[in-house]
Amino acid sequence: MNSDRPTAFSNALIVALLASILITIDIARGTFVVGSPDGGWVYGYLQPLRMTPILVAALATAIACLALIVCGGRVEGRIWQRFLLWSIVGVTIQVLIRSLAPFSLEQIFVSEGANSFYTVTRRYYASTVLREFDTLRASWPQHAQSNMPGKLMLIYALKDIARASSILPWLVIGVSNLGVFPMYWFARDLFGDARIALWSAALYLIVPAKLFFFPLMNTVTPVIVLTCACLVMRWLATGKTVYATALGAALYGLVFFEPTPLVVGIVFATLLVRAIRDRTISWRQGLWQSLAGISAFVVMYLIVRRWTGFNLLTAFSAIGADAVEFNRMAGRPYGIWVWQNPWDFAIGMGTCQAVLAVAVLWQGLVECRRTGTCSAATWLSASLLGSLLAIDLLGVNRGEVVRLWIFLACFLQIPAAYFCARLDSRVAFALVLAVTIFQGALGTAMIGFVLPG
Repeated sequence: MNSDRPTAFSNALIVALLASILITIDIARGTFVVGSPDGGWVYGYLQPLRMTPILVAALATAIACLALIVCGGRVEGRIWQRFLLWSIVGVTIQVLIRSLAPFSLEQIFVSEGANSFYTVTRRYYASTVLREFDTLRASWPQHAQSNMPGKLMLIYALKDIARASSILPWLVIGVSNLGVFPMYWFARDLFGDARIALWSAALYLIVPAKLFFFPLMNTVTPVIVLTCACLVMRWLATGKTVYATALGAALYGLVFFEPTPLVVGIVFATLLVRAIRDRTISWRQGLWQSLAGISAFVVMYLIVRRWTGFNLLTAFSAIGADAVEFNRMAGRPYGIWVWQNPWDFAIGMGTCQAVLAVAVLWQGLVECRRTGTCSAATWLSASLLGSLLAIDLLGVNRGEVVRLWIFLACFLQIPAAYFCARLDSRVAFALVLAVTIFQGALGTAMIGFVLPG
């Protein structure tokens, strides 16, 4: 390891922590603005700072630090026991922080203004929604109208488990938390390091944007995206066509649920290029297996259309056109949001993680130039920031990206976990956890990210 690297990483950690603390103080004072008044969208403050969020955040931080002590410095042994411990700790922190929200999970879930998917599932059969999606969609409330039907289908499936509106939002949160599994396996396959994978999974459970927007359906999207990422890594690691084929089918499911995360295709393409460069697979193998994945996508499209009558392509085109028209009607200019979106997004992913992602990329590029070899972290960070730049410049999402880009915020927890693991410091990870928890707690308690109505 470069002798300058620990110093550079330590300095970056100090900057990241200070940035997070300053933003959190601004939130506590009610002076930090999430959104843009000139751009036509702002998340307003609902209540002033009280002691309760601070005490809850302190308790949650203490629980996380206790888990770090129990786990010890190395995680090679008893990894699944440690994974289970962090899962329990993460869910406990979620429950503590969500208790600070001004509105209950049930109020949010049944609200037409906040989560109109539930309303639609009460009015129509699932088969009717799919068969007549193009014609019925215009009569639905805003969120259901502007989304693909996958989110509706998930609620239909959850209602087969429990129909009570007090239980359904907890089921949605449970589905969202399943993302810890693909998060762990993706990071483990990419880095070959159990600690990076475990810490990535732990951070996944406390992403501020997820805490702000539970139990909305956007918090489920990362599960599908990370599953696709796992299939990519399995495909590239083994060279087996079955994984490429499964990836194609999973990508259909992703578009069916939410098309925006297709921008993460930049990450997948980067990993493919890296595998070909490292000769893990040949370019011919990569080409033919990519075609197998595309074929699986087409087969899924044909099966669903034949079986249900739902046409993915026409729905995708219509919803995309509606998104453009919405921005025009809402008066959300492109120029303002191209600059504002990344700042808002940093709040959703965690200010500390945002700084650390840039630090990992910068240090990685320096080492690439010095040694001629780029690490997996450099490839990943570059592709993730490239995805962020692409989705921002595309301009479809203008405002509300704290919610709309939750899937990308979850991915960007990985560079922070890598950063702390390379420092070989549980203290560093504890500090990242602490500032993330405090930012999530104060944002949840004070800012109106979700308003039932």
